[in-house]
Amino acid sequence: MYLLSVFAVILCFIFVRSMTMSGGIWEFMDFTSIALLVLLVVSIMLSAGLLKDLNNAIRLILGKKKEAAMLELKRAKLAVDTMIKVSVYSSIFVTMVQCVTLLHNLSDPAHLGPMISVALLIILYAVMISLLLLPIRAKLEQRILEYIPSYSENDEMGQDEERKKEEQKKIEETVS
Repeated sequence: MYLLSVFAVILCFIFVRSMTMSGGIWEFMDFTSIALLVLLVVSIMLSAGLLKDLNNAIRLILGKKKEAAMLELKRAKLAVDTMIKVSVYSSIFVTMVQCVTLLHNLSDPAHLGPMISVALLIILYAVMISLLLLPIRAKLEQRILEYIPSYSENDEMGQDEERKKEEQKKIEETVS
């Protein structure tokens, strides 16, 4: 089901390309922008300690059905949410830096169009990342809402309730 969203993004590119009939797919490729986005996103996710959880989120949704603890599901959802935000904010940051550079080099108007398109490509990449992560986020949220604790978690919850009852009895005994 997740592949459906990937195919939708690819079909959008094909549709846009067929409507304009100019250039090729390489117009959408700027390896410097991709490298800057990857550098920023990976370093921020690593410093937040969520890179492992992002990998776990993808494994939980795209891999075989596996039982996961509630904490694991919530951390995975947090990692996906953070990844979406970081990719968008990083792309806006890089675009702003590229626009400042572009405005300093306005002496050559012939290069203005290509420079603007390169500046906007990184936002396109971030939106693509967000579009591809939204179904993963939705699936994680769905699994959190449908969560059924495993036997060991139920046992721990039962032990916690017994401890609370015992503590309540002790308090009642000391009061009376």
